[in-house]
Amino acid sequence: MSLRLAATAGTAQTIASMVLSFISVKITSVYLGPAGLGTVGQLGYFMAMTVAILAAGPNIGLVRRVAELGDDRAGRDRVVSTILRALLAVGVPASLAIVLCSDWLARELLHDASLGLGFWLFAAVFLFGLVGSVVVACAAGAKDFKNLALINICSGVVGLALMATLSPLYGLSGGLAATAVMPLATCLIAWGFARKRDWWPHRPLAHGFSAGEARNAVTFVPMAVISAVALPLLQILIRDNVATHGGMAEVGLLQGVMRVSDMYLGVATSVFTMYYFQRFSEIKDADELVREAKRGFVLIVPTVAVASLVIYLLRDFIVRIIFTEAFLPMRDLFGWQMVGNVLKMIGWLFGYLLLAKANALAMAALELATIAVWWLLSIFFISAQGTIGAPQAFAATYALYSFATFCGVVAVVRRMRRSAPPTGG
Repeated sequence: MSLRLAATAGTAQTIASMVLSFISVKITSVYLGPAGLGTVGQLGYFMAMTVAILAAGPNIGLVRRVAELGDDRAGRDRVVSTILRALLAVGVPASLAIVLCSDWLARELLHDASLGLGFWLFAAVFLFGLVGSVVVACAAGAKDFKNLALINICSGVVGLALMATLSPLYGLSGGLAATAVMPLATCLIAWGFARKRDWWPHRPLAHGFSAGEARNAVTFVPMAVISAVALPLLQILIRDNVATHGGMAEVGLLQGVMRVSDMYLGVATSVFTMYYFQRFSEIKDADELVREAKRGFVLIVPTVAVASLVIYLLRDFIVRIIFTEAFLPMRDLFGWQMVGNVLKMIGWLFGYLLLAKANALAMAALELATIAVWWLLSIFFISAQGTIGAPQAFAATYALYSFATFCGVVAVVRRMRRSAPPTGG
């Protein structure tokens, strides 16, 4: 897939997501306020973390195996059947555990034990979320990015409809319910698109269980758990720390500036996931790798930097348009958040190169170290500065991450040049 096609698909998806997210944030900010937005955000992070604990590793393996198998339909069907059976087997006890712990989770994460209904609803549709994640992974492995984008866009439309309907009627409980049932909606939408595609089995559970395919999928679990689980957990802990120091309204302000960041960083993120990992993986020549990295740096980093500067300068206008007057204190968080966003894109570019070329265990160790440093810096900055300490810790962390990944890239390029066969004279 070319960079232009990846960017086009990513742009289309991001524009749609921005519009939907804008309307959704406006609705939640009006009907739920800063505290309610923070509470809904906490539930969303828990849901992402829980699904990722079980599904992230196997789905990474599924993406790779579907791409490797190509036109081998029987092999693809067997892999899908294996992953689905494994996830459903572990998903049932996980759903029961969420139900049993719902009051405790509501008390610890949402700071209100009476909000356990959100966790009950999530537990009821948890298995659908796992199935939906398998469909999405299969589409990604088949490089069907058009339908992948359509699944995400349609899911966003349904999510907005649920939030727009339930939040005005039932307040915070409605917002939590709209968030909690999204795995079911996403699964139904994904299934609707997949059932007519060649890459999805007509009877996805009817092709047996392969122990070899299961072992292959498990090898991706450590890295996936670190990147897909530890980060949402870290965000929950950071927001909990902010709540302890300033209350759930402050969490809502932080959640708001993060939502703005997610809106405009979506294009760059899509390019990374659709193009650069695959591109870096296939390059064998060190000089070509350096040229591709430079091209990405020149394309992505200045674009994100200019967008970040514009958003910072227009932050008061943006807050009033997207949110409400109650969110105006958010303006103080934009400066450090925008700096952190630019540093994050630099680190991600180098990080994807390392993920494609370096040792997987070394990358897992780097991710763990980054998360640990981020958490320690958050404790320090939030204790000293209050809520603004969260984006300060974010920016400081990604400054260190960018430096570390750059050093890693230099080492990888030097190794590739040393191992390259000599040119004949």
